[in-house]
This record gives sequence, structure tokens and C-alpha cells, in this order.
Amino acid sequence: MANEFDEAMVLPPLPQVTEETRPFWDSCKEGALKLQRCSDCSEFRFPRSVACPACASMSYSWEPVSGNGTIFSFVTFRRLYHKAFASLLPYVVAVVELSEGPRLLTRLVGLKDDDTVKCGSPVSLRLETISDDLVLPLFELAGTHG
Repeated sequence: MANEFDEAMVLPPLPQVTEETRPFWDSCKEGALKLQRCSDCSEFRFPRSVACPACASMSYSWEPVSGNGTIFSFVTFRRLYHKAFASLLPYVVAVVELSEGPRLLTRLVGLKDDDTVKCGSPVSLRLETISDDLVLPLFELAGTHG
């Protein structure tokens, strides 16, 4: 299945992969979603940080998460703010609270005209390949993949 970004059109602003964030982006390319997990208190955290916000430990590992969560907050964009998103209008940007706790800002994909998006709706991870070097972690309403 082709992704939603046509090479002939202008691409939206894309994340910059740094040495600090590379494990996150590499996990997406490998078909999983990994977040930092504190080696001392076991709390997951996002975005990445040097020290654990829960216990201040500087010890961590990159661990897979389920990719399941719920919509914490969302907005539906019906007006064009960047020409790269013209073909996506209307589109939904959401804060997804993962089952493991961290919240990610993302775009909901795979929505149909009759889908109802609301806070608390269950969602699941859908990885979208943008290029050989970048796979984005997007989300869809749970049970709508196909």
C-alpha cells in the first residue's frame, strides 16, 4: 500500500534524526516502537531525556512498547496551514496516551467519513514509510486497519 505522501508533492516538515533519537527512529524502521525505560524505576519516558523525570536516574535502555493507547486530546484541521498537507484535509492530530503511560503527538490515519474521533477512543500504531531512512509512528482507531 502506498503511503499518503506523493514524491511529486511538497513533503511536510519531517523530524530530524539525531544520535540521541536514533534508537527511536531505528525501532520504527524495524517495525516496532521503542521508548526509553528507566533501569531503576522501570518508568517509560517520551520524549527521550538524559535523566528519568520520575527518579532522576541516568540509567536506561530502549524497550518496545505495545503501540496501543487511547486518544488523550485531538484537533481536526480543516484549514490549510502548510501546502504539504493539502491532500490530507481534513486531518486529525492527536495526543495519544500509550498503554505504558507516555504521550505522543501524532496524526491519526485511516479514518473514514463515518468514524467518530473522541477522547478516550482506543488507537493502535500504524507505521508509515516516508523514505528508506524514515518511518513515522502514526496511529489509527483500533480495529480499523486494513
